[in-house]
This record gives sequence, structure tokens and C-alpha cells, in this order.
Amino acid sequence: MKKLGCLFLIPVVGMGLLFLGIMMTITGENDSNLNEEMNNEDFSYDGEYRFNGVSPEIERYRPFFEKYAKENGIEDHTEILMAMTMQESGGRLADVMQSSESLGLPVNTITDPEESIQQGVYYFSTVLESAGGDTKLALQSYNMGHGFIDYANKHNNGEYSQPLAQQFSDHMKQRLGWNVYGDPNYIDNVYRYLDTNEPDYAGGGNSEWTLPLKEIRITSEFGPRTHPITGEVNSFHGGLDFGCTPSDDILSVKDGKVVEAIHSNIGYGNYVTVKHGDNEFSRYAHLTSIGVRNGQSVNQGDSVGKCGTTGSSTGNHLHLEHMTELGQPHHAKKDPRETLGL
Repeated sequence: MKKLGCLFLIPVVGMGLLFLGIMMTITGENDSNLNEEMNNEDFSYDGEYRFNGVSPEIERYRPFFEKYAKENGIEDHTEILMAMTMQESGGRLADVMQSSESLGLPVNTITDPEESIQQGVYYFSTVLESAGGDTKLALQSYNMGHGFIDYANKHNNGEYSQPLAQQFSDHMKQRLGWNVYGDPNYIDNVYRYLDTNEPDYAGGGNSEWTLPLKEIRITSEFGPRTHPITGEVNSFHGGLDFGCTPSDDILSVKDGKVVEAIHSNIGYGNYVTVKHGDNEFSRYAHLTSIGVRNGQSVNQGDSVGKCGTTGSSTGNHLHLEHMTELGQPHHAKKDPRETLGL
């Protein structure tokens, strides 16, 4: 959602298509009342950035990013721009930076990747200037429009915060009568594709289960939360989400036997379920690829697949569940954080 103008100038033409485009980026689980979302923490990313899992589909456009970043005087933001594009399209759409809306056009009107990058980089340079060079404020404004900068100036001394992005999203949803407005977790979703000098959260657990990733960053907690699409309060999230990239192996948390190795393009997407005992199962969802077969025995730490964003997912991440039986209601599942000793 990259709208032109101030906070309250929303184009009427193409609004339905814009809403459809936003809906396509929202996360969800197999259960219609459970949707994947990122958490509401404001992670801090400082230091030099380098790529961590940016796809070849995006890397091939590097000359365009470098060319137009230089033209707009933001060469030092090239990696950020490419990470943004991973979040916007993953390189799977012709309008790779989803920049049509910044021209006041319906979603995906631009059909030339170079044109999309040229416009997207230019638009980002304008919001970066309006944001006084604050990268996070500019990124969130690229997603939600220039109006977010005005909102930040009025309500938070011109500074970005994730709670502020959530407030702005809620404000605009109420004003427009929409169920969804932008991505309040856009910053974290973009930065997952970049390494930093100091990871936000990494370490080992203290239990019979080992970590499902070599380095972890929890992005959505287990338990009640506000439903990201319907706004339903206390909708139950039956798993724990971890930020990861397509280069990351997803590791079995314990010895066991694969009882589900499902390929799907909805809900959980590609997922694997491992049985560890009579009343103990772990499930790994949204895999880009599955590395095991049904009935296969796995050891603790074996790869069951690669991190991905298949199914109803807004970006690469692992959704991990701890169940005591297959088909278990979400609220009856166990909190993986506790099982992992985190």
C-alpha cells in the first residue's frame, strides 16, 4: 500500500483492487479463524547489512537497483531496497517493487520489472527525504503511504515505532471501514532478509526439544491475539513463529517418525508433522521445500525442509506447533516456547 498524498486523501478509483492486493499479503492458517502474523515488538537493527536469503529472482535485478539508487542519491540503501522487494513480491511479479500504487494506479499495473524498480526506488527516496533520513520511518511509509509520516510527527515526535504503525493501521481501518490497512510489521518483515552485526534473538533452548533453527528470532507468540484480518479479539494462535530465510534448514526438534509430509498452496502451505511419542507431535509449516517423506524416521537436528512462505503467509518464516494428538484444536495445543525451554 503506497498511496500518494496526505493522510486523508485516498483515491476512490482502484480502491477495490488495492484492497484485494492488501488481502493477498496477509497471513493465515488452515483454520479460517487462525492467520499468521508477525508480533508487535519493535526490533532494533543497527550496523552493516548483508543479504541473508535474498532470492536469485531478486539478485538478478541488482544492476537496476544500483543504477536507480545512484540516480536518486541513496546508494547506501541498495541492500534495503532489495530486501524490500523480497517482501513486496519475492521476484514473482512483474511489478517487483509493487510500485504501481505510488503512481495512483491499480495494483500490478506496471508490467516491466525495471520500470517497477525505477519508480519504487524514486518513491522510496521521496519518503526517505520526508522522513528526514530515518530508514525505518521511510520503510513503513513506503508500505502505508506518506500519511504515516504525518501521523508520526503528530503522535510520536516524528519517530517510528511498531506500536505507532499498529495504531495508524487501526485508525485507517476504522476511518475507511476496511478490515486490513497495510502491514504494521513491515519493518521486521523486510529486515528478516538482512543479517545484522547483532542478531535480535539467538541462543539455545533448555529442554528435550532442541531449536528448529540454528539461530532464532521469535516473531509471533503462542496464544490469544487480535485476528490480523477480521480484527477478532482473542483469536487463538496455536503455534510459535520464527523469522527465517529460504537458505535456512528447518530442523527436527526431537527424534521421531514423519507422519505427515504435505504439499499445499493454502493454509499451512508445505508442512511436515513428526511423531515423537504416543502423545507428542511437532509440526513445521510454510516450508519452501520438504526434505523428508511420510513414514521416514528422523533424528533430532535432521533437516525436514527449507524455510519458506508457502500457503497463507506474508513472508518467509517457520510456524512451529506442539500437539498431543493430530487434529487437535488450536487452544488445546502446547506453547512451543515452553517446550523449547525459551
